[in-house]
Amino acid sequence: MPDTIANNGTAVPDMSRAAAKAIYPNGGRNRTAARVQAALLRGLVGLAAALTAAVLLFLIGYILVNGIPNLKPSLFAWEYNSENVSLMPALINTLLMTAFSLVIATPLGIFAAIWLVEYAHRGSKLVRLVRLTTETLQGIPSIVYGLFGMLFFVTQLHWGYSLIAGAFTLAIMVLPVIMRTTEEALIAVPDSYREGSFGL
Repeated sequence: MPDTIANNGTAVPDMSRAAAKAIYPNGGRNRTAARVQAALLRGLVGLAAALTAAVLLFLIGYILVNGIPNLKPSLFAWEYNSENVSLMPALINTLLMTAFSLVIATPLGIFAAIWLVEYAHRGSKLVRLVRLTTETLQGIPSIVYGLFGMLFFVTQLHWGYSLIAGAFTLAIMVLPVIMRTTEEALIAVPDSYREGSFGL
């Protein structure tokens, strides 16, 4: 078996053409054990996936069986009172709050991402700080955002339990997602396209 020269000048045997028994002292038994182990792991993963799907289907069926009989026109009445707990005001408020939060967060997130990618000096400390802060905000649970909105917008700014307080809280929650998504989309654009646009 020919030797090869390592970086430090010592001779190292060339194992590229070695027999299987030289690499696997037990011959094919290690391969059989690896195949059995892989099959066992595949079976466990399949069992876990089937169990998860079964639980999901059970929950969906339970919700449908118990929920469909309660779908009545009174559930979607315009007035909410103690006699008729209507869903319509909550649906409308949710849609309005989501729209207001996107109106607030979308321009801020897109313009901040454009500034980070196109105008700020690449690799500067400020860019690294903003990206670190954005990634940190993405990992915060929503209940922490709710607590912040309760303490700052509702209590400190005296906005009360209003739609605008919820919209600003939700805007802070979705702002990191919009920033990072826009930033990744802009980073994917090749610099040759930017140079071509400058030439035009």
